[in-house]
Amino acid sequence: MMKWDNDLAIGIEAIDNQHKQIFEHLLAIENSIAKRDPWHILHFLLSQLSAYMKFHLAVEESLHEITRYPDLQEHRYGHARIIELMDELEDKLQRNPSGENLVGFFEAWFVRHVLSDDREFATYIKEEFPVLYGRQPA
Repeated sequence: MMKWDNDLAIGIEAIDNQHKQIFEHLLAIENSIAKRDPWHILHFLLSQLSAYMKFHLAVEESLHEITRYPDLQEHRYGHARIIELMDELEDKLQRNPSGENLVGFFEAWFVRHVLSDDREFATYIKEEFPVLYGRQPA
């Protein structure tokens, strides 16, 4: 079961809150698969996740631009890949609604992107713009 854990936080409150929301969307999809809901319900939940994911990625990219993040282009590439993965997830779930497909997406999105790329951004923010970071410097 995909649940938010504060150990997953990167320290930027707005981004962490959005990551929590994405977890809630993923959990709803996971529950729908477990209940064997009909496709139209699963498709609706996937549409909600996709829309929220696009919003979240746009917020991140805006923060990157505002703060002149040096790895902006690389991060944008990662975001484009996440959108591709969303499309692949929908195709896979339409053919075979299984938790394995959802876990694969989760691992690709969260583990690779958030725990790596977003944490690097958080480190940059902590060093360059500490007022935006969750904990103030000593």
